[in-house]
Amino acid sequence: MLNQNNKSPITQESEAHLCHNEAELWQAFKQGDRQAFGSVLELYYPLLLNYGVRFQKDREFVKDCLHDLILELWNRREKLDDVRMIKVYLLKSLRRKLLRESQRLKWFREANEVTDDYAFEVQFAIESYMISNEVKHEDLMKLRANLEKLTKRQREAIYLRFHQEMEYEDIAGILCINYHSAVNLVYEALKFLRKNWFLTSISLVMSRTPF
Repeated sequence: MLNQNNKSPITQESEAHLCHNEAELWQAFKQGDRQAFGSVLELYYPLLLNYGVRFQKDREFVKDCLHDLILELWNRREKLDDVRMIKVYLLKSLRRKLLRESQRLKWFREANEVTDDYAFEVQFAIESYMISNEVKHEDLMKLRANLEKLTKRQREAIYLRFHQEMEYEDIAGILCINYHSAVNLVYEALKFLRKNWFLTSISLVMSRTPF
């Protein structure tokens, strides 16, 4: 379940080329190239919005935070650090802003606040695969039920690992934890899913077996 094969040399070469292009794009943006900044937004705005609404169901609040972040990036562009992957940097920045703004507004805004108890909604590649291949409804429901039993951080780590295909180092950076903790989050989540998938499948078979 959810296996990731070792990346081929071609894939590694392509990723290296992508990182090189992103570094050039980021440098151009930092130097005030509006077209480069527009390219960054075109590439990552939908992803950032999709990520944000998993934290906070108030879509307009997420949009406001995202637009403020965009302005901050442009106004502070010359002072920004160089980045290895733009996507990782932006996801981390948006996550931090959502947490900070929700905390700041919690005294006078009636909304579902983003705290350590945030409800991170996750749907990863295997669920999409099951849907597209018309896997039995009951199996899909079992998967969703088991996903809900994961901790919120585990669900977020799983989302970043398999939906966004991020390395553990990048997951650690976004979640503000160390590399070992990021590995453990994913490992324990997959261990739980495998175990419970097996147990629920056995229970289902036994319930259908006549005695």
